Amino acid sequence: MRRLGLILALAGLLCATDIFACTTAIVSADASSTGKPMIWKQRDSHNIRNGMAHFKGPVFDFTAVVPVSQKAVKAAFAGINTAGFAIANNLSYNLREDPSDMSTRNGEIMFQALGTCRTLDDFASFLDNRPDSLRSSANFAVIDAYGGAAYFEAEDGGYTRFDVPKGGFLYRTNFSLSGKEGQGSGYARYAAMERIMSKKPGRGYSPGFFMEAGRSFYGGITGKDALRGAGDYIYDHDFIPRATTASSIVIEGVTAADRPDSGMMWFAPGYPPCCYAIPVWVAAGDRIPSCIGDSSPANIFARELMQRLHPLTWKGGEKYLDVRLLKTIAPSVRKAERTEFKAGRRLDRRFRKDGIDLDAVAAYNAAADERFEAFRKTINGE
Repeated sequence: MRRLGLILALAGLLCATDIFACTTAIVSADASSTGKPMIWKQRDSHNIRNGMAHFKGPVFDFTAVVPVSQKAVKAAFAGINTAGFAIANNLSYNLREDPSDMSTRNGEIMFQALGTCRTLDDFASFLDNRPDSLRSSANFAVIDAYGGAAYFEAEDGGYTRFDVPKGGFLYRTNFSLSGKEGQGSGYARYAAMERIMSKKPGRGYSPGFFMEAGRSFYGGITGKDALRGAGDYIYDHDFIPRATTASSIVIEGVTAADRPDSGMMWFAPGYPPCCYAIPVWVAAGDRIPSCIGDSSPANIFARELMQRLHPLTWKGGEKYLDVRLLKTIAPSVRKAERTEFKAGRRLDRRFRKDGIDLDAVAAYNAAADERFEAFRKTINGE
Protein backbone atom coordinates (compact mmCIF):
# COMPACT_ATOMS: atom_id res chain seq x y z
CA MET A 1 0.00 0.00 0.00
CA ARG A 2 2.89 2.37 0.77
CA ARG A 3 4.38 1.76 -2.67
CA LEU A 4 1.03 2.51 -4.28
CA GLY A 5 0.71 5.78 -2.39
CA LEU A 6 4.19 6.95 -3.35
CA ILE A 7 4.25 5.77 -6.95
CA LEU A 8 0.84 7.17 -7.83
CA ALA A 9 0.94 10.33 -5.73
CA LEU A 10 1.88 12.62 -8.59
CA ALA A 11 -0.87 11.17 -10.76
CA GLY A 12 -3.38 12.42 -8.24
CA LEU A 13 -2.32 16.01 -8.75
CA LEU A 14 -3.75 15.76 -12.25
CA CYS A 15 -7.11 14.67 -10.87
CA ALA A 16 -7.45 16.89 -7.80
CA THR A 17 -10.37 18.97 -9.02
CA ASP A 18 -13.10 16.80 -7.53
CA ILE A 19 -15.39 18.49 -5.04
CA PHE A 20 -16.36 15.21 -3.33
CA ALA A 21 -12.89 14.89 -1.81
CA CYS A 22 -13.64 12.76 1.23
CA THR A 23 -10.94 11.01 3.25
CA THR A 24 -11.73 8.01 5.48
CA ALA A 25 -9.98 5.55 7.78
CA ILE A 26 -10.86 2.41 9.73
CA VAL A 27 -9.02 1.39 12.91
CA SER A 28 -9.37 -2.05 14.50
CA ALA A 29 -10.27 -2.29 18.17
CA ASP A 30 -6.74 -3.44 19.05
CA ALA A 31 -5.21 -0.34 17.46
CA SER A 32 -7.48 2.26 19.08
CA SER A 33 -6.88 4.13 22.32
CA THR A 34 -10.23 2.98 23.76
CA GLY A 35 -10.22 -0.64 22.62
CA LYS A 36 -13.17 0.09 20.33
CA PRO A 37 -13.15 -0.06 16.52
CA MET A 38 -13.37 3.32 14.82
CA ILE A 39 -14.29 4.90 11.50
CA TRP A 40 -13.19 8.41 10.61
CA LYS A 41 -14.66 10.41 7.76
CA GLN A 42 -13.60 13.84 6.54
CA ARG A 43 -16.58 14.77 4.40
CA ASP A 44 -16.37 17.04 1.36
CA SER A 45 -19.41 17.98 -0.69
CA HIS A 46 -21.18 20.72 -2.62
CA ASN A 47 -23.97 20.21 -0.03
CA ILE A 48 -22.06 21.69 2.89
CA ARG A 49 -25.03 21.94 5.29
CA ASN A 50 -25.11 18.82 7.48
CA GLY A 51 -26.26 17.90 10.97
CA MET A 52 -26.99 14.91 13.17
CA ALA A 53 -30.34 13.09 13.33
CA HIS A 54 -31.84 9.88 14.74
CA PHE A 55 -34.07 7.46 12.82
CA LYS A 56 -36.31 4.47 13.47
CA GLY A 57 -35.21 1.85 10.98
CA PRO A 58 -37.16 -1.24 9.91
CA VAL A 59 -34.88 -3.45 12.05
CA PHE A 60 -32.50 -1.15 13.93
CA ASP A 61 -32.65 2.46 15.05
CA PHE A 62 -29.67 4.57 14.07
CA THR A 63 -28.05 7.98 14.33
CA ALA A 64 -26.47 9.52 11.25
CA VAL A 65 -25.02 12.63 9.66
CA VAL A 66 -27.62 13.90 7.19
CA PRO A 67 -28.40 16.91 4.97
CA VAL A 68 -29.67 19.72 7.20
CA SER A 69 -33.46 20.12 7.11
CA GLN A 70 -33.71 17.25 4.60
CA LYS A 71 -34.42 14.24 6.79
CA ALA A 72 -37.08 13.12 4.31
CA VAL A 73 -34.36 12.53 1.70
CA LYS A 74 -33.42 9.30 3.55
CA ALA A 75 -29.72 9.57 2.82
CA ALA A 76 -26.91 9.21 5.36
CA PHE A 77 -23.31 10.40 5.08
CA ALA A 78 -22.06 8.32 8.07
CA GLY A 79 -23.75 6.64 11.03
CA ILE A 80 -24.09 3.86 13.60
CA ASN A 81 -27.08 1.75 14.64
CA THR A 82 -28.22 0.12 17.87
CA ALA A 83 -26.66 -3.21 16.85
CA GLY A 84 -23.18 -1.66 16.68
CA PHE A 85 -23.07 -1.64 12.87
CA ALA A 86 -21.48 1.55 11.49
CA ILE A 87 -20.72 2.83 8.00
CA ALA A 88 -19.20 5.77 6.13
CA ASN A 89 -17.92 6.23 2.58
CA ASN A 90 -15.94 8.20 0.06
CA LEU A 91 -16.64 8.38 -3.64
CA SER A 92 -14.27 6.44 -5.90
CA TYR A 93 -13.39 7.78 -9.33
CA ASN A 94 -11.64 4.75 -10.80
CA LEU A 95 -14.16 1.91 -10.55
CA ARG A 96 -16.41 2.65 -13.51
CA GLU A 97 -15.54 2.45 -17.19
CA ASP A 98 -16.70 6.04 -17.54
CA PRO A 99 -15.03 7.95 -14.64
CA SER A 100 -17.09 11.06 -15.43
CA ASP A 101 -20.28 9.18 -14.52
CA MET A 102 -20.76 10.00 -10.85
CA SER A 103 -24.50 9.37 -10.65
CA THR A 104 -24.71 7.39 -7.42
CA ARG A 105 -27.08 6.78 -4.53
CA ASN A 106 -24.45 6.03 -1.90
CA GLY A 107 -26.29 8.02 0.76
CA GLU A 108 -29.41 5.92 0.29
CA ILE A 109 -27.35 2.72 0.41
CA MET A 110 -25.90 3.74 3.77
CA PHE A 111 -29.28 4.87 5.11
CA GLN A 112 -30.88 1.53 4.26
CA ALA A 113 -27.90 -0.46 5.54
CA LEU A 114 -28.00 1.31 8.90
CA GLY A 115 -31.65 0.39 9.30
CA THR A 116 -31.22 -3.29 8.43
CA CYS A 117 -27.63 -4.56 8.88
CA ARG A 118 -26.05 -6.11 11.97
CA THR A 119 -22.78 -7.46 10.55
CA LEU A 120 -20.34 -7.00 7.68
CA ASP A 121 -21.77 -10.13 6.08
CA ASP A 122 -25.23 -8.55 6.26
CA PHE A 123 -23.86 -5.57 4.35
CA ALA A 124 -22.24 -7.85 1.77
CA SER A 125 -25.61 -9.56 1.26
CA PHE A 126 -27.27 -6.15 1.03
CA LEU A 127 -24.90 -5.14 -1.78
CA ASP A 128 -25.44 -8.47 -3.54
CA ASN A 129 -29.21 -8.06 -3.52
CA ARG A 130 -29.74 -4.31 -3.82
CA PRO A 131 -32.04 -3.04 -6.58
CA ASP A 132 -30.42 -1.71 -9.73
CA SER A 133 -31.56 1.79 -8.80
CA LEU A 134 -29.08 1.86 -5.88
CA ARG A 135 -26.01 2.71 -7.92
CA SER A 136 -22.59 3.11 -6.31
CA SER A 137 -18.98 3.90 -7.00
CA ALA A 138 -17.53 4.16 -3.53
CA ASN A 139 -15.27 2.88 -0.80
CA PHE A 140 -17.58 1.93 2.08
CA ALA A 141 -15.91 1.78 5.50
CA VAL A 142 -17.81 -0.67 7.74
CA ILE A 143 -17.43 -2.01 11.30
CA ASP A 144 -19.65 -4.23 13.43
CA ALA A 145 -19.91 -5.44 17.04
CA TYR A 146 -18.27 -8.80 16.28
CA GLY A 147 -14.78 -7.66 15.37
CA GLY A 148 -15.57 -7.02 11.72
CA ALA A 149 -13.87 -4.07 10.05
CA ALA A 150 -13.45 -3.70 6.31
CA TYR A 151 -13.65 -1.57 3.20
CA PHE A 152 -16.09 -2.58 0.48
CA GLU A 153 -14.92 -1.03 -2.79
CA ALA A 154 -18.30 -1.16 -4.48
CA GLU A 155 -19.58 -0.31 -7.93
CA ASP A 156 -22.79 -1.13 -9.74
CA GLY A 157 -21.80 -4.69 -10.63
CA GLY A 158 -20.20 -5.87 -7.41
CA TYR A 159 -17.55 -5.15 -4.81
CA THR A 160 -14.11 -6.07 -3.52
CA ARG A 161 -13.68 -6.50 0.22
CA PHE A 162 -10.54 -5.48 2.13
CA ASP A 163 -10.56 -6.60 5.77
CA VAL A 164 -8.66 -4.54 8.32
CA PRO A 165 -5.84 -6.63 9.85
CA LYS A 166 -5.98 -7.34 13.57
CA GLY A 167 -4.28 -4.51 15.38
CA GLY A 168 -4.15 -2.50 12.18
CA PHE A 169 -5.89 0.07 10.04
CA LEU A 170 -6.79 1.00 6.47
CA TYR A 171 -7.58 4.32 4.81
CA ARG A 172 -8.97 5.56 1.51
CA THR A 173 -9.40 8.71 -0.53
CA ASN A 174 -11.09 9.01 -3.93
CA PHE A 175 -9.71 5.98 -5.69
CA SER A 176 -10.02 2.24 -5.08
CA LEU A 177 -7.21 -0.27 -4.88
CA SER A 178 -9.35 -2.63 -6.97
CA GLY A 179 -9.97 0.06 -9.59
CA LYS A 180 -7.99 1.27 -12.58
CA GLU A 181 -4.41 1.97 -11.54
CA GLY A 182 -3.34 5.59 -11.80
CA GLN A 183 -6.91 6.87 -12.24
CA GLY A 184 -9.24 8.46 -9.74
CA SER A 185 -8.19 11.26 -7.41
CA GLY A 186 -7.05 12.01 -3.89
CA TYR A 187 -3.54 10.60 -4.28
CA ALA A 188 -1.95 13.60 -2.56
CA ARG A 189 -4.28 13.14 0.41
CA TYR A 190 -3.62 9.39 0.38
CA ALA A 191 0.12 10.07 0.63
CA ALA A 192 -0.53 12.52 3.47
CA MET A 193 -2.56 9.89 5.31
CA GLU A 194 0.30 7.42 4.93
CA ARG A 195 2.57 9.84 6.79
CA ILE A 196 -0.05 10.81 9.38
CA MET A 197 -1.03 7.22 10.21
CA SER A 198 2.62 6.21 10.53
CA LYS A 199 2.86 8.43 13.61
CA LYS A 200 0.76 6.11 15.76
CA PRO A 201 0.36 7.39 19.34
CA GLY A 202 1.66 5.10 22.07
CA ARG A 203 -1.85 4.44 23.39
CA GLY A 204 -3.32 3.89 19.96
CA TYR A 205 -5.40 6.00 17.60
CA SER A 206 -7.99 8.20 19.26
CA PRO A 207 -10.87 10.40 18.07
CA GLY A 208 -8.70 13.41 18.90
CA PHE A 209 -5.95 12.06 16.64
CA PHE A 210 -8.33 11.98 13.69
CA MET A 211 -9.83 15.39 14.43
CA GLU A 212 -6.29 16.77 14.24
CA ALA A 213 -5.66 14.80 11.03
CA GLY A 214 -8.70 16.60 9.65
CA ARG A 215 -6.98 19.93 10.36
CA SER A 216 -3.58 18.90 9.01
CA PHE A 217 -1.93 20.91 6.25
CA TYR A 218 0.76 18.32 5.72
CA GLY A 219 1.51 17.98 2.01
CA GLY A 220 1.51 14.41 0.80
CA ILE A 221 3.66 15.34 -2.21
CA THR A 222 5.92 18.00 -0.68
CA GLY A 223 6.41 16.14 2.61
CA LYS A 224 6.09 19.43 4.52
CA ASP A 225 3.63 21.11 6.86
CA ALA A 226 2.41 24.04 4.77
CA LEU A 227 1.74 26.17 7.85
CA ARG A 228 5.34 26.10 9.05
CA GLY A 229 7.14 29.11 7.72
CA ALA A 230 4.14 30.04 5.57
CA GLY A 231 3.55 33.58 4.41
CA ASP A 232 0.17 35.27 4.53
CA TYR A 233 -1.61 32.72 2.30
CA ILE A 234 -1.33 29.09 1.23
CA TYR A 235 -3.04 27.31 -1.67
CA ASP A 236 -5.03 24.70 0.28
CA HIS A 237 -6.72 22.60 -2.39
CA ASP A 238 -4.64 19.40 -2.03
CA PHE A 239 -4.79 19.04 1.75
CA ILE A 240 -7.15 16.91 3.84
CA PRO A 241 -9.12 20.01 4.93
CA ARG A 242 -10.34 22.06 1.96
CA ALA A 243 -12.80 24.86 1.40
CA THR A 244 -15.30 22.18 0.32
CA THR A 245 -14.98 20.19 3.58
CA ALA A 246 -18.38 19.91 5.26
CA SER A 247 -17.62 17.99 8.47
CA SER A 248 -15.36 15.57 10.28
CA ILE A 249 -16.82 12.50 12.02
CA VAL A 250 -15.35 9.78 14.22
CA ILE A 251 -17.57 6.77 14.94
CA GLU A 252 -16.61 4.70 17.99
CA GLY A 253 -18.12 1.25 17.67
CA VAL A 254 -18.55 -1.59 20.14
CA THR A 255 -17.01 -4.98 20.86
CA ALA A 256 -18.64 -8.28 21.73
CA ALA A 257 -18.16 -7.45 25.42
CA ASP A 258 -20.14 -4.20 25.15
CA ARG A 259 -23.80 -3.36 25.03
CA PRO A 260 -24.56 -3.36 21.28
CA ASP A 261 -26.29 0.02 21.50
CA SER A 262 -23.39 1.72 23.30
CA GLY A 263 -21.74 3.11 20.16
CA MET A 264 -21.34 6.83 19.65
CA MET A 265 -20.06 9.51 17.28
CA TRP A 266 -17.91 12.60 17.63
CA PHE A 267 -19.22 15.18 15.18
CA ALA A 268 -17.45 18.38 14.08
CA PRO A 269 -19.89 20.09 11.67
CA GLY A 270 -18.26 22.34 9.11
CA TYR A 271 -14.72 23.22 8.05
CA PRO A 272 -12.58 21.29 10.62
CA PRO A 273 -10.05 24.09 11.34
CA CYS A 274 -13.05 26.17 12.45
CA CYS A 275 -15.18 23.68 14.40
CA TYR A 276 -14.80 21.13 17.17
CA ALA A 277 -16.16 17.66 17.95
CA ILE A 278 -19.25 17.10 20.10
CA PRO A 279 -20.39 13.58 21.10
CA VAL A 280 -23.71 11.89 20.29
CA TRP A 281 -24.81 8.47 21.60
CA VAL A 282 -27.02 6.25 19.47
CA ALA A 283 -28.87 4.92 22.55
CA ALA A 284 -29.88 8.51 23.38
CA GLY A 285 -32.20 8.53 20.37
CA ASP A 286 -33.16 11.99 19.22
CA ARG A 287 -31.54 13.65 22.23
CA ILE A 288 -28.88 15.52 20.27
CA PRO A 289 -27.33 18.91 21.12
CA SER A 290 -29.23 21.62 19.29
CA CYS A 291 -26.04 23.20 18.00
CA ILE A 292 -25.29 20.13 15.84
CA GLY A 293 -28.84 18.91 15.23
CA ASP A 294 -31.21 19.38 12.32
CA SER A 295 -30.66 23.15 11.94
CA SER A 296 -26.99 22.87 13.06
CA PRO A 297 -26.00 26.45 13.97
CA ALA A 298 -22.49 25.14 14.66
CA ASN A 299 -22.31 24.10 11.00
CA ILE A 300 -23.46 27.54 9.87
CA PHE A 301 -20.91 29.31 12.05
CA ALA A 302 -18.04 27.08 10.91
CA ARG A 303 -18.89 27.85 7.29
CA GLU A 304 -18.89 31.57 8.06
CA LEU A 305 -15.42 31.22 9.56
CA MET A 306 -14.27 29.19 6.56
CA GLN A 307 -15.35 32.03 4.27
CA ARG A 308 -13.42 34.52 6.40
CA LEU A 309 -10.35 32.31 6.01
CA HIS A 310 -10.79 32.32 2.21
CA PRO A 311 -11.48 36.03 1.54
CA LEU A 312 -10.15 36.36 -2.02
CA THR A 313 -13.08 36.84 -4.38
CA TRP A 314 -11.46 36.48 -7.82
CA LYS A 315 -11.90 33.18 -9.68
CA GLY A 316 -9.66 30.60 -8.03
CA GLY A 317 -8.99 32.90 -5.08
CA GLU A 318 -11.32 30.86 -2.88
CA LYS A 319 -8.60 28.17 -2.73
CA TYR A 320 -6.19 30.44 -0.86
CA LEU A 321 -6.20 30.27 2.94
CA ASP A 322 -5.43 33.25 5.19
CA VAL A 323 -2.77 31.71 7.47
CA ARG A 324 -2.63 34.61 9.91
CA LEU A 325 -6.34 34.46 10.66
CA LEU A 326 -6.25 30.66 10.95
CA LYS A 327 -3.60 30.93 13.64
CA THR A 328 -5.81 33.25 15.69
CA ILE A 329 -8.83 30.92 15.46
CA ALA A 330 -7.11 27.54 15.97
CA PRO A 331 -6.31 27.87 19.73
CA SER A 332 -9.96 28.56 20.60
CA VAL A 333 -11.13 25.61 18.47
CA ARG A 334 -8.73 23.20 20.16
CA LYS A 335 -9.54 24.52 23.64
CA ALA A 336 -13.28 24.00 23.04
CA GLU A 337 -12.66 20.50 21.71
CA ARG A 338 -10.57 19.49 24.73
CA THR A 339 -13.47 20.50 26.96
CA GLU A 340 -15.96 18.39 25.00
CA PHE A 341 -13.63 15.39 24.86
CA LYS A 342 -13.10 15.50 28.62
CA ALA A 343 -16.81 15.79 29.44
CA GLY A 344 -17.94 13.40 26.71
CA ARG A 345 -15.38 10.72 27.51
CA ARG A 346 -16.36 10.72 31.17
CA LEU A 347 -20.00 10.14 30.27
CA ASP A 348 -19.15 7.56 27.62
CA ARG A 349 -17.25 5.38 30.10
CA ARG A 350 -20.25 5.51 32.40
CA PHE A 351 -22.80 4.75 29.69
CA ARG A 352 -20.83 1.80 28.31
CA LYS A 353 -20.72 0.28 31.79
CA ASP A 354 -24.19 1.06 33.13
CA GLY A 355 -26.27 1.87 30.06
CA ILE A 356 -27.54 5.19 28.81
CA ASP A 357 -28.78 7.80 31.30
CA LEU A 358 -31.12 10.08 29.40
CA ASP A 359 -31.18 12.72 32.13
CA ALA A 360 -27.38 12.88 32.02
CA VAL A 361 -27.51 13.17 28.23
CA ALA A 362 -30.00 16.03 28.45
CA ALA A 363 -27.83 17.86 30.97
CA TYR A 364 -24.74 17.36 28.83
CA ASN A 365 -26.52 18.54 25.67
CA ALA A 366 -27.73 21.72 27.36
CA ALA A 367 -24.22 22.45 28.62
CA ALA A 368 -22.72 21.73 25.19
CA ASP A 369 -25.14 24.18 23.57
CA GLU A 370 -24.17 26.85 26.09
CA ARG A 371 -20.48 26.20 25.49
CA PHE A 372 -20.96 26.51 21.74
CA GLU A 373 -22.64 29.89 22.15
CA ALA A 374 -19.76 31.04 24.36
CA PHE A 375 -17.29 29.81 21.73
CA ARG A 376 -19.13 31.69 18.99
CA LYS A 377 -19.06 34.92 21.00
CA THR A 378 -15.37 34.50 21.81
CA ILE A 379 -14.43 34.07 18.15
CA ASN A 380 -16.59 37.05 17.15
CA GLY A 381 -15.20 39.20 19.95
CA GLU A 382 -18.65 39.79 21.43
